[in-house]
Amino acid sequence: MAVVGLQTTYVGIKDEDGNVIVGVDKGGVSETGVYEIDTSKKKGNLGATTANITGLSGTLTKVYGNDALVDVSNPPSAPSVALTYNQVNVAVKQALLGRKLVNGGYVDTDDTIESALIVKSHDEIENKAIYFAFPRGVFNETQQNVQSNTDTAQTRETEQMTFTALASPALGNKTFKIYYEGAQNFSLKKMFDEVFGSTQKFITAEASNVAGSHQ
Repeated sequence: MAVVGLQTTYVGIKDEDGNVIVGVDKGGVSETGVYEIDTSKKKGNLGATTANITGLSGTLTKVYGNDALVDVSNPPSAPSVALTYNQVNVAVKQALLGRKLVNGGYVDTDDTIESALIVKSHDEIENKAIYFAFPRGVFNETQQNVQSNTDTAQTRETEQMTFTALASPALGNKTFKIYYEGAQNFSLKKMFDEVFGSTQKFITAEASNVAGSHQ
């Protein structure tokens, strides 16, 4: 599927029932359960630059018999998304990574925090939204490359996280779903409910068929 641009990403932290946690005080990332990593400096965000999605299909295994290729074994997909951001709200990012605020600093915990992710782009011809959706997975960050400024240049570091998708009961234990705004019966509300769970309040019922909502 050919796409143009990376318009935005949406994230949310899941509870044990597969629904996003609503309320920052309860362990969620927002009061709606869903957080858009937009380009609002006021919110501490500067948007994403890349979302490199790999593993959408498994590697076929060839099966031979009688000196001929007679079949293939098609293993399940194992997607991961390598995300690069200019900047992500500090508290949101640390929550996604499972780090807790203790005495003014964020520390790793032993908990595995499961999240949901939507990556939004659009198609080349009709300019309609395309959403790469992962209802269940885990974010991690392996490194930070901190570099010195010089007397003539400011050295800026991007933020890099990897999202590893897991099988989701919401999708019949599949790992991802691709939504297209131009598809029959597409609904923004239904998509957000399916990906983030029925507890999400980011897209309301009144906005369920409004393509421009939160876009």
